This record gives sequence, structure tokens and C-alpha cells, in this order.
Amino acid sequence: MLRIKFCVAAFLVLCGAASAQTVSGPIVATTAPAATAVPAGTYVDFEILDPLNSKLSKPGDRFRIRTTVPVGANGATVVPAGALGEGEVIHAARARAAGKAGELILAARFIEHQGQRIALRSFRFAQAGESRTDQAIIVGMVAVPVVLFMAGSDVDVPAGARGQAKLVADIPFVLPSNGN
Repeated sequence: MLRIKFCVAAFLVLCGAASAQTVSGPIVATTAPAATAVPAGTYVDFEILDPLNSKLSKPGDRFRIRTTVPVGANGATVVPAGALGEGEVIHAARARAAGKAGELILAARFIEHQGQRIALRSFRFAQAGESRTDQAIIVGMVAVPVVLFMAGSDVDVPAGARGQAKLVADIPFVLPSNGN
């Protein structure tokens, strides 16, 4: 009986040693893809695709935008140049009498990529019409009725005008593994 137990134990030890020696080739550590994000507050450069005008535009009007520079982080492009999005006219006022300039306030709302709307904020684009108030004051000293017909200029934003906005939230993405 003792002999059988000894043989079984020896057999198990030999099997364990043999299985440990059957490892073929070197052991290579693989890295899993790393999760990361483009941080909120990252600037997005774009161009306005539709012409806008303080005389014809009204609050709530929508206009198209397109990214001009890829958006990414850690050397990875998350949103390519050419991604389409949308902006909105917040305020529009045509040029008025007495030399008051036209006004146009715009907001970039989102860009769209892979079926996802990526919200934008803090639109950096400002343009005002030319104020002629000083000229109107001078003319008003001479001929008061003429001042009422002297208007400032309207704001014209041509197609292709550039703007910049910030991401509202992080854009999560996964960095590809390095192939090991």
C-alpha cells in the first residue's frame, strides 16, 4: 500500500514537471487598449457654411458648420476635419436709424460624428456692423431730420467664415493597442 501511494505521488510530480516544460516559445505580455478621452473645454475649429446677415437672420435660425481641424488627444484623431454640425442665431438686429450698427450673435451648438452629437459651447466669433452714430451726431447738429435716415451697416457673415468653440463634455475613446 505504501508502495502504491509512493508511485502515485511520483507520477503526479513527473506529470507536473512535464507539463511545466511543455511551454513553447517566450511569454509575451500583451497590453489591452487604453481608454482615454478628449477633455471638455478642448477647442474645436470650424467654418460657417451658410452666409448670415443681421438684416435677414432671425433668432432661432439654424446654420451649418464644418470642422476644419481634426479633434483628438494623445496623437489619436477622434473627430476628423470635415465633420458637420450646426449653429444657431441667438440675436439679430438690423442696422437702425441714427447710425446704429446691426447686431448678430451666433452660437455653435454641436458637431456630429458617427451618429453622435457632440455639444459645443463658448463660440468665439464676433462681428458687428459699422456704427455711424458719431457721423449722425455731427449731421444732427446741422440738419436734425437727416439723422433719422442715416443708418449704420448690417452685419454680414460670409460662407467660409471661421469660428471656434469648446467641447461641453469629454469625448471618451479607446487608444488602439500597439500590436503586441
